[in-house]
Amino acid sequence: MREGEPTLSELSPMALFDVGAQVESIHREGRVGQDRTVILLKTDSLRLIFRSFSEGASLPTHKAPGPITVQVLDGHIEFTAGTQTTPVRKGEVLALDSGIPHSVKALNNSAILITVAVHPQSA
Repeated sequence: MREGEPTLSELSPMALFDVGAQVESIHREGRVGQDRTVILLKTDSLRLIFRSFSEGASLPTHKAPGPITVQVLDGHIEFTAGTQTTPVRKGEVLALDSGIPHSVKALNNSAILITVAVHPQSA
C-alpha cells in the first residue's frame, strides 16, 4: 500500500468521503474535461476510486479483482462488459461480477465512483 492512501484500521474503523465535493472541485478548479483519478480508500478487501473523464476519454478493457459497482456522479458514460454495451447516466449505478473484461468510455465530461470488493486471493 502506498503511503498516504486512506485505509481502515482498528483505531480508525470508519471513513467518510464527500464525493460531491470531488465533483464540485473539478468545476471550481476549472478542470472540467480533464482526466483525474483519486484513490479514496484502499484496503485488502475494498477499493473506492473517484475518476473523472474528458469527453471521449476511456479506460481500456481490463478485469477487476472482485465484483464492482460504478456510480455515475456527473455526465454520461458507456460501459462495455464482454459483448454488451450499456449507457450509464448521472445518478445510475451499474454492478458487475468479478473477473469480467470491461471498459468505460465517457460520452461527455463525466465523473464516476468505482467500488471494488477485492477477493482475498486477489489482494
